[in-house]
Amino acid sequence: MNSKLLTEEVQAFLHENQSTDFRKVSLMKSPFPDVSSAELAQQIKGRQIAKQKFPFFLENPNVVYPPSLNLEQASSWPTALYKSKILKAKTLIDLTAGMGIDAYGFAQEFEEVTALERNPELVEISKHNYQVLNQMNLHYVNCEFEEYFQENLNQKWDVIYLDPARRKDSQKKFILEDLEPNVLEWKDEFFKRADWVMIKLSPLLDLKLVTEQIPEVKEIHLVAVKNEVKELLLICQKELANNPKIIAVNLESDQLDFEYQLEEENAAIANFSEPKKYLYEPNVAVMKSGAFKLISDRFQVYKLEKNTHLYTSNDLLESFPGKVFEVIQEVKNPKKEIKNGSYHVVSKNYPLSVELIRKKYNLKESETESLFFIESTIGKQILHCRRIR
Repeated sequence: MNSKLLTEEVQAFLHENQSTDFRKVSLMKSPFPDVSSAELAQQIKGRQIAKQKFPFFLENPNVVYPPSLNLEQASSWPTALYKSKILKAKTLIDLTAGMGIDAYGFAQEFEEVTALERNPELVEISKHNYQVLNQMNLHYVNCEFEEYFQENLNQKWDVIYLDPARRKDSQKKFILEDLEPNVLEWKDEFFKRADWVMIKLSPLLDLKLVTEQIPEVKEIHLVAVKNEVKELLLICQKELANNPKIIAVNLESDQLDFEYQLEEENAAIANFSEPKKYLYEPNVAVMKSGAFKLISDRFQVYKLEKNTHLYTSNDLLESFPGKVFEVIQEVKNPKKEIKNGSYHVVSKNYPLSVELIRKKYNLKESETESLFFIESTIGKQILHCRRIR
């Protein structure tokens, strides 16, 4: 880490140029003899990313930003805070800390957090950052977790947390065996070291396969932010779990969490109907959970068709975990009724993609008016809807 980045003159320059295109900064001649233009550009880009992902960094001018890859791989602050509140315990070790956004989140709730990171430069930067942020219960260590375990044979923690990376040479479909560290090889050792193991995984992984390969999973958290799935979290204990809880959350929205036990979906019975007065589109976390029959059963709404994951009712359901629309009318003659209009387009179980539909009817975007191209119990339909929540 270049300590010259912390001088008053450099910090003033970064503050004045924090909205400047960092690419332009990287090409100009640096006004500082001890700080390169590439370093200035990196800090400006870091501030711009931090504004979106972890804005608390911007509150302290002495924070130093690591290379772009580390910033992009880091969790966002809303997801880090969410993780920190799942388990109530005192000690936690993060085996794959990176720049430490998750570790910093855990440090808000746990008494002591140990963060392991293999990259010495990243450790130096992170140690500096969390000292200036006055987070004294967060301890960074530069080593591989295997080495740390070997040097601390008898040490245990309440929680082990890890965010495995995908192997660079892997070209296969996303599977657990492709990750480093390989959770399947290490989980027995993890259970000897901690009461709980929390694993952050890609939301691309199949839930059923995950529970088959790691039968100790007690809870699966599907975490979305503003209707974009960001993380899949496994909460594991040593004992086998036959019926894990699924929790689907959509952070930074007004939607309630959706929770159920995995076996509930198997036992649920969906009711079907053609579109009624209101149309419901589950948020992406609920969709990822796969509880398609249970949604109909629990909320007493009708499913449009077996493979069309939209729901309908005549009575307005305010608590639905997703978007709610009022059905204005069915479009019978689209070339006359909607061509050249402005609509948000949704295609569900319909032969044309959104892109092809827009091109076919020359449609512009709208924030209020929507068109649903669907397959329902009575066949293919086009519904003109208005979003009400």
